[in-house]
Amino acid sequence: MATKHEYARSTGVDGFTPLAAPQSHYDSIYASSSQDDPPFYTEEADNIQHRIQQLLEDCQRDGQGIPISEYPDPGTDMYQVRNPDDTTRSRQDIVRTFFDAIKTKKDEVVAALIESGLVTTETTNEDGRTPLLAAIEAGNIRTVQQLMDFDADINAYGITSGMPPAKYSWQREKQQKIYRTPLQVAAQTGNLTIVKLLMETYGADDSLVAPDGELALRLAASNGHREVVKYLPSRRGGGFRRWKTKHHKAMRRVKRAVAKIVWFFKIALYEVPKFFVWYIPKHLVVKPLIRGAKWLRKNYRNVPGLIVDALKWTWNKLKKIPKGVWEFLKGIPKFTKELAETIWTTIKRLPRATKIALLWIWNGLKNAGNAVLNVLSRFISFLHTALIAIANLFRGITLKDVWDGFVTFLRALIIDGPRKVWQWLCKFEDVMEKVFKALWGCTGQILWWLIRGIIEVFIYVPKKILVVLVAIGSSLAKGFEEVLIWFNPKRQ
Repeated sequence: MATKHEYARSTGVDGFTPLAAPQSHYDSIYASSSQDDPPFYTEEADNIQHRIQQLLEDCQRDGQGIPISEYPDPGTDMYQVRNPDDTTRSRQDIVRTFFDAIKTKKDEVVAALIESGLVTTETTNEDGRTPLLAAIEAGNIRTVQQLMDFDADINAYGITSGMPPAKYSWQREKQQKIYRTPLQVAAQTGNLTIVKLLMETYGADDSLVAPDGELALRLAASNGHREVVKYLPSRRGGGFRRWKTKHHKAMRRVKRAVAKIVWFFKIALYEVPKFFVWYIPKHLVVKPLIRGAKWLRKNYRNVPGLIVDALKWTWNKLKKIPKGVWEFLKGIPKFTKELAETIWTTIKRLPRATKIALLWIWNGLKNAGNAVLNVLSRFISFLHTALIAIANLFRGITLKDVWDGFVTFLRALIIDGPRKVWQWLCKFEDVMEKVFKALWGCTGQILWWLIRGIIEVFIYVPKKILVVLVAIGSSLAKGFEEVLIWFNPKRQ
């Protein structure tokens, strides 16, 4: 076993040659104090050890010690997150520099940082990713060998890039973390070279099951990496956990949909009637009458004068009615002219709106035609495969080939065809919004939003019921798929 200073290794996997020790050095491994700007390197001087010595002295003075085991977290305070103190910022930049060197294949920087004791092979970045996982995700074979020769844990779980990054620590705590071993990440990305390297040279365990039930074999199969699937040994395990993870997500969608259905009926059957039957009479009739009666009781002597003032105000308004009628009659020609201009503008815009609608109809017909042709071609291919197999007495074509052809035909008939039609129908809303906007501009867009809101009231509950049914169906389908995987672990 090589020592931590001897990270050049001959693997014997797919023609690997021994790695020569890198000769060039970089004069700065700590060049960025901004959280947004990645560290950079220059290849001019040999003072990398001097710079690392300065970093070591800084870390020893801050009293927090080394090595840095994880990305320094400033806490949940917004100001501290945006403006960390100098000590935290310095340590953050060291970790970012370390992972940037892994990503950009600066192997000598990686080695120098680990040998100095500033970081280790298990130091995690701000997303919780380990150096080995970062190197595999970057496809950096040399750094993978280097980290393994520094005694990195080959079977350690780490958080992968499958989890969307979070800016603040309180957001990261709420995220569902995805844990993977280095071999599982290599299988998921389809890097057969690294898969062979980890298994044949470093003895990675392909039977480990991730917390969500995933195996290296299943990750490769799910992502369509046939060569990796063929190489990995057949493994069963994790099926119930995989289904449980899928079922948990489906049930969360069901709970949210049911909660929204309950909320809708609460608003429609309780809050709206209560508003019209209770709040409106109370605040517009009962309370005004009570306030009016109290006011009359206190000011009954002023009532005659108020009546006289009201009669004067009414008479003044009545005198203005003839003038108002005359102004209205004078405005009719102008209104008629503006209405005619609006109609003419709409007529001129009608061809563009018609074009948008016709293009949508044409795309639908084309998708439907393609779906039908796809189903027919799959059916003909299935018949051809079956007839050839029967004619040759299943010598050149096996029964499995016939079954695969039949499954492909059923998929085209039941899944692919309806999916294309459904995708076409889902574009109806966008098309109608464009048609209204083409006819009447911004006013037409607002009008469509109003129509869409009215329609949404009637289809809201059916949509949520559909979400519930789809979620339950996906859970059942995942269960059936896991049964098939148990019979054939390499099923894709």
